[in-house]
Amino acid sequence: MRVDGNFTLFSEPRPAVMIVSHERSGTHFLMNALAACYGYVSMPWIDFDRQTFNINFFYPPEVCDLLLALADRPLANVVKSHHPPEFFAGELRRITERYQVFVICRDPTAVMVSFWRYMHQWPWNAGPKTLDALSFARAAPSGRMICHQPRQYASMMHRWAAHVEGWLAVAANCPRVVVVRYEDLDSDYETTVRGFAAHLGRPPRSIVRPARDYNVIPGGPRDPTGKGLSPDVDALRRLCLASVGPTMSRLGYA
Repeated sequence: MRVDGNFTLFSEPRPAVMIVSHERSGTHFLMNALAACYGYVSMPWIDFDRQTFNINFFYPPEVCDLLLALADRPLANVVKSHHPPEFFAGELRRITERYQVFVICRDPTAVMVSFWRYMHQWPWNAGPKTLDALSFARAAPSGRMICHQPRQYASMMHRWAAHVEGWLAVAANCPRVVVVRYEDLDSDYETTVRGFAAHLGRPPRSIVRPARDYNVIPGGPRDPTGKGLSPDVDALRRLCLASVGPTMSRLGYA
């Protein structure tokens, strides 16, 4: 392995890896697991979300060309993206010739609570800032998060469901796109990580669980309201089941 400019390269051919997720779904947990167990590099990662690349993200061929250019050599740095599959539409066959794509999903109840807190740490318009997690889940997407959407959605829950459903459909027809549940990675770490071997073409070099606070994006204040109130998780789960229950069922969350 060697460092070349901003990238780390393997000394032998290996598939490049892209981690895709809806925000607050355990993205860095999976990135760090692949680094600890399979030798990929999660710090620094290649951030496909901050639009540091001068391309048209709404033109899939240009997105594909950039990803293939990044992986022209044996890239060790993990590529991170929160984009739904529409941003790669028609180009995923070419992309997955070089990339192994892992899509990590998480129960929307936990996603909404985490995302609600996350919004409150930014002084700019990152997205809806509401007084409680239930209102956040019901709110229409807004602010900076819009750059990750091909269209508008009725609520944050529907945005989550569209993202997940899109990638589930892709994974059903493309063996190089693998869906991983955050809960499986968390509760059965070794089995889940060993399962990646078939997709990466080699066994893990070790089974090491990364520290929870290593290389993660801060989650925001535990109590954004400052009133000492905890999110009503039971009510939020009922709301999610009523709004996006079929998607939750497909992932085993209902």
